[in-house]
Amino acid sequence: MPKMLLIMPTVVTMTLGSGFQIARKLGDLNQCSATHGWLIASFVVVGIMTVIALGVLEPANIGLFELKKEHPNGMVIGKLMRRFIYAAGITGAMQIFTLVIMTRVATS
Repeated sequence: MPKMLLIMPTVVTMTLGSGFQIARKLGDLNQCSATHGWLIASFVVVGIMTVIALGVLEPANIGLFELKKEHPNGMVIGKLMRRFIYAAGITGAMQIFTLVIMTRVATS
């Protein structure tokens, strides 16, 4: 878990940055490009997924250290798991949106 706290934010940030740079170098971010709108939509969806992953899912994983306590608080664990399940579901739906968007970009 401690490794993931360092690796995941770095991977997410680098992936967003590299996608933006590739689109910029290829000229797909020009407003006259056929894929401009789809790429902007993709950046928005991936940005929202990033906020959810780093703002909700990571803290929920950290909070699971409650399970290692001698007397874990069931209410805290339940609340964290409920938040985790909803956030994971939203992120899964957004991943499907990303696949649809990238299919549109590839066929444009």
